Amino acid sequence: MTYFSRIFFVFCCIVVCDSFLSSSVCYNEIGCFGNNSPFNNALFFLPQSPTEVGVSYQLFTRKNSNIPQILTVDRNVVLTSNFNGEKGTRFLIHGYKGKASDPWVIDMKDALLKREDANVIAVDWAKGADQFFYAQAVANTRVVGALISSMMYTLDKVAGGSSLARIHLIGHSLGSHVAGYAGERTLGTGRISGLDPAGPLFEWTDPKVRLDPSDASFVDVIHTNANGLGIASPIGHVDFYVNGGKTQPGCIDAFIDILISGQFDKVVEGAACSHMRVLSLFTESINSNCHFQSYPCKLCTTCGTGCAKMGYDAPQGNPRGNFYLSTNSQPPFCSETWEATYMVKA
Repeated sequence: MTYFSRIFFVFCCIVVCDSFLSSSVCYNEIGCFGNNSPFNNALFFLPQSPTEVGVSYQLFTRKNSNIPQILTVDRNVVLTSNFNGEKGTRFLIHGYKGKASDPWVIDMKDALLKREDANVIAVDWAKGADQFFYAQAVANTRVVGALISSMMYTLDKVAGGSSLARIHLIGHSLGSHVAGYAGERTLGTGRISGLDPAGPLFEWTDPKVRLDPSDASFVDVIHTNANGLGIASPIGHVDFYVNGGKTQPGCIDAFIDILISGQFDKVVEGAACSHMRVLSLFTESINSNCHFQSYPCKLCTTCGTGCAKMGYDAPQGNPRGNFYLSTNSQPPFCSETWEATYMVKA
């Protein structure tokens, strides 16, 4: 069977399955979810219930920087917490097989509270993310996003209807698309940062099923493992491709090993390294004096039409389009030296 024959066969299977496997589930507090097109990207898996997904919200502030307070959509619970509606709110959302106690979440939370007196909320959806079938976790992102939206509206009520523009959703991998679903349902969301948004089952899909620029006033996306575990397509107002966006310095050896020895586990190891590198880059950007200067074309050596800052300060200058930069292979990752030759090799 030729390549194009296989593609046609898969297309026919999708069309047939869409006719016979389409169904939906409804949950009182957040509505109904179907698996018909375009939401058949999750291989017809339907989202599990809020109870099965098990979303919780852990609030950290400068008053309780190490011991979280558990928030719920009950307004009274929020009112008796350290949440301050006059300050900015940052949601941290993990991805597949992750949890709110992952080291990157703790590190990023600490960096945020060092920089600003804000509300930092670590979202835990570990039950929904820890699925044997990746496609089930993909389907669950829709329910997680809907629940986060409900939480955002509760916080906005406590803040007197003035907080949505100050909310910043920061998601990694599947968490990026969770943030997209939350922003889509919450008119007025300020910012979403997609940290190497998941690629499998999201690449080349309808914007309705993934993060896209309509989900917040400003959507910035960082690509570190495009065409691997991360998405390759530009899906934000501004997209940053780090070291070419596919493989990060210090992670390349895993791919060399696979070519030499046939150790297939090394492919996963290398992809995971590049996919996770984005977390260190974004965390470093929060308090670094080095601004991850990014250029408007792969071979640019000057700013031309304008440069941009990758990471936490990305909104400065209101950049639009694709930007490129190189980094070091180990901390500190930020480099003021642009290595355009690396982009050619990438």
